[in-house]
Amino acid sequence: MITPAPSSAPPAHYAPRRGHGCLWGCLIAILILVVPPLLAAGYGAWYLWQGYRRDPVLRLAGELVREDGMAEQVLGYGAVVTGVEGNVFSWMPGLASDSYEVALQGPKGPGHLSVSAHHSNLGPLKLDSAILTGPDGRRYDLLKHQVMPEDGQGAPETSI
Repeated sequence: MITPAPSSAPPAHYAPRRGHGCLWGCLIAILILVVPPLLAAGYGAWYLWQGYRRDPVLRLAGELVREDGMAEQVLGYGAVVTGVEGNVFSWMPGLASDSYEVALQGPKGPGHLSVSAHHSNLGPLKLDSAILTGPDGRRYDLLKHQVMPEDGQGAPETSI
């Protein structure tokens, strides 16, 4: 009996690798694009609701409005900070400066306070200016305790 020649063994058949195609790559790309804006928005929301309350310049501005005699004469007793209309800050190693436009409300009407301050890492906070605009539109310098000059037509002087 003639036996057939041994043939080579059939190649091993491996099951095809089951991949997820581009699913993982697309998910990672979406996460890279979505997570940073979400983190920035979350931090911004926290800072708007909680961070301003801890800001030393705003705390000092609130104390100034509550305890300054000129602010009390202009806005009435018990004036409070009702909001922050604008904020500009600058930071360099060793020195930071802040400027705020603060909305106020008192018994005599609404007002606005423009505050600017600077501070270093080692030194205390120092107010550079605190200009109060009263309900009548007149401006008052709370650091020098004086009424600011008006232009010739009765409007407050706006030039620096």
